[in-house]
Amino acid sequence: MNFKSNLIFGLGLSLVLLFISSLASYISIKNLIENEQLLRASNNRILTLSETLSVVKDAETGQRGYLLTGDSRFLDPYSDSKRKINTQLEELDASFMDSPSQQKDLSDLKAQIQTRIQILDKNLNLKLQNGIVRTENLHAGKQYMDEIRRIVSLMQKREEIILKSRTDTMKKFAGFTPWLIIFSALLAIAITLIFFRKVLQDFNQKSELTQKLEEKNEETQNRLQAIEKVAGQISSGDYNILWDQNTQQTLGSVAEPLNNMAASLEKSFSLLEEKEWLSTSSSELNDLMIGEKSLQKLSGDILDYLTAATNSQVGAIYLQNADGYLHLTGSYALARGEAKDIIVSGEGIAGQAFESRKPIVVDEIPDDDTTVSFATGYTKPRNLIALPISRYNIPLGVLELGTTHQYTPKQIEFLKSVAGNVGLALFSTQNRLRLQELLEETQAQSEELMIQQSELENINSELEAQSQKLLASEEELRVQQEELLQSNQELEERTSLLEEKNALIEQRNIDIQQKSLELEQSTKYKSEFLANMSHELRTPLNSILLLSKLMSESEDLDEQYIEYSEVIQNSGQGLLTLIDEILDLSKIEAGKMTLELNDLPLDEVITDMRMLFAPVAKEKNLEFKIETEPGTDKILYTDKLRLEQILRNLLSNAIKFTSQGSVTLNISKNIGEELITFKVTDTGIGIPADKIKMVFEAFQQADGSTQRKFGGTGLGLSISRELAKLLGGKIALKSTEGKGSEFSLTIPVKFSENAETLPEQPIAEPEIPKITETEPQPQRFVSSHIPEPVEDDRDNIQPGDKVILIIEDDTSFAKILLNYARTKNYKAVVSVRGDTGIELAKELKPLAILLDIQLPIMDGWQVMEALKSDPETKPIPVHIMSSMKFKHESLLKGAVDFINKPFALEQMQEIFNTLEEAMNRSPKKVLIVEENEQHAKALSYFLSSNNISNNIATNVNQSIDSLKTKRLTA
Repeated sequence: MNFKSNLIFGLGLSLVLLFISSLASYISIKNLIENEQLLRASNNRILTLSETLSVVKDAETGQRGYLLTGDSRFLDPYSDSKRKINTQLEELDASFMDSPSQQKDLSDLKAQIQTRIQILDKNLNLKLQNGIVRTENLHAGKQYMDEIRRIVSLMQKREEIILKSRTDTMKKFAGFTPWLIIFSALLAIAITLIFFRKVLQDFNQKSELTQKLEEKNEETQNRLQAIEKVAGQISSGDYNILWDQNTQQTLGSVAEPLNNMAASLEKSFSLLEEKEWLSTSSSELNDLMIGEKSLQKLSGDILDYLTAATNSQVGAIYLQNADGYLHLTGSYALARGEAKDIIVSGEGIAGQAFESRKPIVVDEIPDDDTTVSFATGYTKPRNLIALPISRYNIPLGVLELGTTHQYTPKQIEFLKSVAGNVGLALFSTQNRLRLQELLEETQAQSEELMIQQSELENINSELEAQSQKLLASEEELRVQQEELLQSNQELEERTSLLEEKNALIEQRNIDIQQKSLELEQSTKYKSEFLANMSHELRTPLNSILLLSKLMSESEDLDEQYIEYSEVIQNSGQGLLTLIDEILDLSKIEAGKMTLELNDLPLDEVITDMRMLFAPVAKEKNLEFKIETEPGTDKILYTDKLRLEQILRNLLSNAIKFTSQGSVTLNISKNIGEELITFKVTDTGIGIPADKIKMVFEAFQQADGSTQRKFGGTGLGLSISRELAKLLGGKIALKSTEGKGSEFSLTIPVKFSENAETLPEQPIAEPEIPKITETEPQPQRFVSSHIPEPVEDDRDNIQPGDKVILIIEDDTSFAKILLNYARTKNYKAVVSVRGDTGIELAKELKPLAILLDIQLPIMDGWQVMEALKSDPETKPIPVHIMSSMKFKHESLLKGAVDFINKPFALEQMQEIFNTLEEAMNRSPKKVLIVEENEQHAKALSYFLSSNNISNNIATNVNQSIDSLKTKRLTA
């Protein structure tokens, strides 16, 4: 070959060899990189499988914690784990897409996990519904959990096999590549030596390239070896893989991800180990606390286990007893005298932990620090923990443990997690012991009852023996008994009658006591009702008074409506006075009346009474005098408002019931006593002897009938008597009917709350004179007060006018009827007296009459009898109106209808409709055929009172003659 050919051949061969060597190196390096990626993917799959198993375990641990404690906080890790499971399974799906065998196992794993989660949900739902989670349910869940572990372990082993296979392949390529390079290099050197002169420059370049490839291969080999070493350490549990500086430099950029992976694996396995330990320890302690044990035995067992589990050297349990103190119930390794038997809440570490309901941990206490008081005595402990024992957040006691080392977070978490279970166990034991004590006490009582029953049987036996002896004695006394039989029978009859009377008296006493209790309760309810209703009525009444006052002072209203508003004002003011009296009475009876005590000048009281009642007495032409005896105290210490209220009531009554003469207020001091007496004397009508006691009762008056002459509610004297008692005094009464009365108010000069109330003067029961029976007279309702006449239409009546006669002594009500009649196109005439009403009826011949019962001179019944007995006025329809309920009597006397006063405006329309209907009826005539003359006359009177003419026939012939000669309607 020539040079050119050799050069071409040598260069061509060198290029071919170089290309082959480079291709082989590229393929080898590419395979190494792919194997490294596959190794990393396998490690990720193993890690994901471990994390999936860990998440399932977390869910199971959260469920177990909630089942054991019922605390909803354990459901938080359970819910988090359920959410993470789906994410982990999706990662596994993506990781195992290229592995059919692993895909099958992954499907089985998904099914097992879903089933396990369903079982966990079922147990939790059962717990939430307060059901009982049975052991077989837990065993079924355990079987699925074991299957999950098996599948995960199987898949991890398969991945480890794949990992090993890939590692071997990578080693194979790593070993093959150097040889290939060396062979190519030697061949290239040989060719280069042959063609050295010709291709020196090319050879140098090739040599330089070959050297770089060797360095790269060496670096790759070193990294693979380091990766292999790291994988071996992680698989053996050694996670500190990058402490060697050379190793870090060898791995380069791969070092940091490997280090993070190792740290994450170490943390995950540590958490799993801690959770497994906590779960196992809690389960073992729960098993230890099961069973019927004494409180001391249970406390000892708990301390034995907890000290061993937490590596503690000393411990004590204190429980709260009924006295509120914490008592030592159990101890561990305590010398006699070192522990306190009783601890107060808040005393020392244990007492403070119980009071605050929070665990207290004291660590690394120096020797020169302040002495700490704790359950095991007074010392300078190194490390201790005081943990409150509770049941559903209700404190029961405290657990205290001490140690020479420092408690780890895992141990503290363990103690916190078991505190609730320990509280439940101790509380259950306490309840069981209480039930046992109650059972023993019941058994002791039963034995005592049996002993008493035995004693009673012995006593009965003795009584039977004595009965036998008595029978023998009775036989001996039989003869004497026969002689005394008649006397005994009489005594027995008297005894029987006496027993019946005693039983009747006892029953009546019981009834009286019951009625007394009912009366007391009824009085209380009445007082409360009156107090409430008085306040409820006052609010609308104040509005009525205010509006009526504004209407009466308004210049825009007609005189008629102003008069109406004045009537409303006067009536409302009277009603307000009544409400005030009812309110005072209810306050007194309910015991809610309070006094405002101050120094009160007597002259101030005298001035107020003179200013208030002198004008009233002058208006009635009465002499009003106020006399003050010498030596009377000038200053009183009492309640001015209540004192003047009593005097106002007494003086107003005196003036009201006195028509002529005088009313005197005499003030004097009781000799030898710190008492002052106010005497109110009048020359009025007086009070009958049989009514003296009654006038001091609420709602009672000497004349309590509806036709009484004097108004009032009957509350004044009752309130005055109670107010006098509140002021420490009393009210006395002397009265003679027809001559006058004397009321005496006696109160202390200086009121004292400790002073006893003056005893009331006893009122002697009046002798009731015998009344000779006479023929009963009809009751009359004649009013003594004759009001002023009402201006009406009597002077404006024209022929053909429709006239209505109103006989009513209430002028305000009469005016209302007058105006309403005018609106119905009637001329109305008002009579305020019964006698003038009869005269006007005869004179005017009205179409109808509106009649009241209580009238001056003649009452409504007398007017009705006079109208119906006169043939001229008999046909006139009469409608009776009264506040007294006499509807039946009114209809019998011939009224067309009756209505109670007061009544609404709509009912007024009904009155006029009734009258118009009566006026439109034609007279009727009836034939009465009756053999009994008295029955016929009674029926005739009834028909006549209803404006029906009648004729009486005593036999058939007379009735036939009457029918022939007279026109009849029935």
